[in-house]
Amino acid sequence: MPTSLRILHVASEMVPFIKTGGLADVVGALPKALNGLGHDARVAIPLYRSVRRKAEALGLTWSEHPLVIEAGGVDHRVGVGTVELDGTTVYLLACDELFDRDGIYGPSAGMDYDDNARRYAVFSKAALALPGMLGWVPHFIHAHDWQTGLIPALRERGFQRTLPATRTVFTIHNIAYQGAFWHFDMKLTGLDWSLFNPLHLEHYGRLNCLKAGVVFADRVTTVSRRYAEEIQLPEFGSGLDGVMRANAFKLRGITNGIDTAEWNPWTDEALPTRFDLRRPGGKRACKEELRTELGLVAAGQPALVAVVSRLVEQKGIDLVVAAVEPYILAGRMQLVVLGSGDTHLEHRLRQLQTRHPGWVHAWFGYNEELAHRIIAGADLFLMPSRTEPCGLTQLYSLRYGTLPLVRYTGGLADTVTDVASGSGNGFTFGPMDYGHFSSVLDRALGLYEHFPVEWKQAMKRAMGADHSWEQVAAEYVEMYREIMFVG
Repeated sequence: MPTSLRILHVASEMVPFIKTGGLADVVGALPKALNGLGHDARVAIPLYRSVRRKAEALGLTWSEHPLVIEAGGVDHRVGVGTVELDGTTVYLLACDELFDRDGIYGPSAGMDYDDNARRYAVFSKAALALPGMLGWVPHFIHAHDWQTGLIPALRERGFQRTLPATRTVFTIHNIAYQGAFWHFDMKLTGLDWSLFNPLHLEHYGRLNCLKAGVVFADRVTTVSRRYAEEIQLPEFGSGLDGVMRANAFKLRGITNGIDTAEWNPWTDEALPTRFDLRRPGGKRACKEELRTELGLVAAGQPALVAVVSRLVEQKGIDLVVAAVEPYILAGRMQLVVLGSGDTHLEHRLRQLQTRHPGWVHAWFGYNEELAHRIIAGADLFLMPSRTEPCGLTQLYSLRYGTLPLVRYTGGLADTVTDVASGSGNGFTFGPMDYGHFSSVLDRALGLYEHFPVEWKQAMKRAMGADHSWEQVAAEYVEMYREIMFVG
């Protein structure tokens, strides 16, 4: 068994090139961490229009000959560009008629391109042809989300001669997005029509790319242990719960990590004062500076409660708006919100801010440095998501000693333990309703107000946990080795 593994990660997003969600963070961090452990992990992503300039700034070079990829009787020329990013080789697959567009998945948010089935079928085939062109054959191709879901099926039924020993891993970042297309798009895949059946690629009469990844991959992972259990249930499976139960034997949940260099309160340049687990005093200064920056009144010492999130009901923002006012009126908390989303929720937050000037501050949009200052300066972080495959902001808040209050679901349940256990690092609740959320908020504020020693102990436990990508990468390596010589 080799000591060093070769892994090709294939995804539609990667920081710092392109990002719409947590997928990009994982693809940007996991290969880097694997390389840090002595392996050879590389990445392939599409060369979108918005990516080209960033890639050129990193010294983009091109292969002499493009790949020629057939889809539905049409040949597409795919150029292969290469950049080095923090020790990781990134291949940028360029097909201008498919990816040189203003949007990523569609012309605007909430809209998809009509030819997405063709776009990502060509991308998946190009990624599989890439090792042959490079003369670099990976032990594993690690595909991410529906955009690359065809890769395990294509490797099994189309590239088995050129990649006979390469194993496939497929990661589900959010099962709600499945890449379902009409059945005639099967011709784009090049796979035999016999696979369009309920056991393989067909799902309620449509070609389902995420299902293809689940059925054909050697291992399937999700981004937290609890989410791996939840997606086998009708409530969370988005119609694929039966497929997940049938493939539970190869399903594994591995909770995401965070970039501990970027999110480090002792070196964070966005903060007015630095602090860490051994030198926690600067956190109080961060709180007072934040209150001054945002125009919050300095009356007493109410808990500073933060939300940094997409402002949508899936994130439980409707519960936050409905529940916090009594505690603000009682002088027990101040609320800071950073994010954007549904218009009606933004309007309700504006009304809340108008009714309670100096006690509520809402900043609509996104500001990376302000996000760091909010998470560092707050006492309590609210993340009452209805579903959350993993979540990252609760991990950031833990590292900065800001106790998270979360719904017990997905990755939130894996990373946050209620202080009521005696060894917890935050607060959790179950049923998604006003009563349960208000009750746990009241309990959290009570601990802050009346039990400062216990609060500080919980802060130390939060800041002392290891959520680094290095730890997560080691778990992936363990899984890779398990399937290396499986027949």
